[in-house]
Amino acid sequence: MATHEYALVSTSQRWAVRILSSFEDPSAWWGRLDLYELIRLRAGLIFSYRVFHVRAAGKLAEVIQEAALSLRPVDSEATFKKPPALRLAFDPLLKPVGPSAPVEQLRLAGNPVIPRRVDQLALDKVKASRALVELYEHGYDVYYLQRLLSAGALGVEKRFVPTRWAITAIDRVLGDYLLGKLRDKPPVPSYEVYHSNYIGNRYTLILIPRAWSMEMLEVWMPKSMWVPGEQAQVYTVHEWSDGKPSTEDGGYQAIRFAVLEELGRRERQASVLAIREITPEYFAPVGNWQIREGVRNALRRGPVRASTLEEALEVAAGLLLTPLREILYRSMLLKHLRVQRGLEEFLEA
Repeated sequence: MATHEYALVSTSQRWAVRILSSFEDPSAWWGRLDLYELIRLRAGLIFSYRVFHVRAAGKLAEVIQEAALSLRPVDSEATFKKPPALRLAFDPLLKPVGPSAPVEQLRLAGNPVIPRRVDQLALDKVKASRALVELYEHGYDVYYLQRLLSAGALGVEKRFVPTRWAITAIDRVLGDYLLGKLRDKPPVPSYEVYHSNYIGNRYTLILIPRAWSMEMLEVWMPKSMWVPGEQAQVYTVHEWSDGKPSTEDGGYQAIRFAVLEELGRRERQASVLAIREITPEYFAPVGNWQIREGVRNALRRGPVRASTLEEALEVAAGLLLTPLREILYRSMLLKHLRVQRGLEEFLEA
């Protein structure tokens, strides 16, 4: 499922300094913890790591995979090669990594809680994509599925997968599956505008009553994390009805999955303009879970409905920090819709 060949991966396990159920539950973080609290939460974990070949076997690899299969944290014992380095590591896709050290020995002291079907799929030679869809349909959340895929527990040829690749692959596989189920569904009945705002990430979504297409406009505001200057930077990804994004991007796939998940629940399709604005408040990346959960929460809050695209854009303009003229200039989707509407009006004349 990866796009590049790889031979070695660094696997990690998390050790809680104190017992807290939310250490690995992003769905419980959104809207409840601020950015400082998120960083403190992850700093309260000690990470052990070991470099393996992707097809590694042996006792240590088995222990890592067994722990990943467990629905709940497992009591474990580890021997480190040296004391953990007291530092925090940040990544746009991954959750922050706290103090870490290479592990020499690892042993499960408790009993992992592994669902029977998960255990069976881990033993069978079933394509990873098929296993992911089946487990998702049975109610297992994407964060658990990320652990399974990254630990090499799924697939015909079991292999460890870099976490960043596992995250994007799962969003893509499940998104494609959900899109396939929507192809013959009617569009949403009206124009719909959604919004959420959390830790300096603002999400504004416009659902348009047409067949599926989607565009993400990612706007890094002036003085934000990657934009030290006074000019906002805009990054775009789009796809038309064929479901093929213009470029591979983990943030885009997270938004796409969350949108398709909601459309699947409603058994509707839509053209979707998703605008993510990142402000200086987001001073440290905490992973793309907040993208997925930000869009999910925007959609759960319900829409402001509009009868025309122009009216929907006016509603969105009141929620955006970015001037509407900049959105109109940048958006391939809006240009595409204007051309389509012009052709329809011409043919009806």
